[in-house]
Amino acid sequence: MANHKLFIPLALMALLLFLLGLGWGMNIILEKSASTLLESTEEISSSVSKKEWNAAITAFQQIEEKWSHTRQYWPLLIHHQEIDRIEECIGKIKSYLDHRDSSNALAEIYVLNSYIQHIPENKRLNLQNIF
Repeated sequence: MANHKLFIPLALMALLLFLLGLGWGMNIILEKSASTLLESTEEISSSVSKKEWNAAITAFQQIEEKWSHTRQYWPLLIHHQEIDRIEECIGKIKSYLDHRDSSNALAEIYVLNSYIQHIPENKRLNLQNIF
């Protein structure tokens, strides 16, 4: 009889620990992938500021590769609208780099940075996100 009374609280505790671990793991994945993408955007921004277009295009190609890998699992973790915004920014940046438009490229890189930074912050498990 005592085993039946302990089963439900133990099962609920195990479920809670599982969900917390899942949330923590999701946060780590988002943080790592976002920081990798942000490093690349900083490279692009620096190259564009110096008008080093070949270096900017090379750095942009790296972010495209990183994004193609990242976008395989981010849809499982975040809303598709956020992914669409990032892809739209990447498309605009590519066009601005092709046309050597530094002011618009830098502006769009800034927008992309804010989108990428927002995602882990928004998905982080804290009291503000719960209530």
